[in-house]
Amino acid sequence: MKIYIFLISILLASCAKQKLVKDFDEQTIPESAAGLEEFKIEENEDNVITEKNAHAKLVYADNLIKLGDYKQAIRIYQEIFDDTKYRDDQRDDAVFKLGKTYESVLYEEADINKAIYYFDLLINKFPLSDRRLEAYERSQRLKIKLEEKRNLKNNNTNE
Repeated sequence: MKIYIFLISILLASCAKQKLVKDFDEQTIPESAAGLEEFKIEENEDNVITEKNAHAKLVYADNLIKLGDYKQAIRIYQEIFDDTKYRDDQRDDAVFKLGKTYESVLYEEADINKAIYYFDLLINKFPLSDRRLEAYERSQRLKIKLEEKRNLKNNNTNE
């Protein structure tokens, strides 16, 4: 009988652990995510603090995208790009994410021209970026899409 109870408890513990992992994988970012104030650090020349600050802001903005707050995320990405105290790889990440956000069909105010602008900005401003090739490909694809829209519009007006 003791063995039977022991085996059942092991089985239940195993199932509970698998459910916990599954539930954790399916979790979304709650709306009560930590505010940006948590990441603000006093002005300091220490690079470590600056890097952590930029990384925290990028993560926070990424979570805002998941929550659908595109305008706030765009503001934070722009703030990171504009601040030259951050490393180039953090700034180019912010610019790339600006382009992706404006390109996104989920964003109700998707703006292909702005997406192209930010992808081209990354290409020109950060020539050593790891994201340069992907930015170029996205920019070219969007330019083709714009040209197709223009051609379709011109064909419809000529008819």
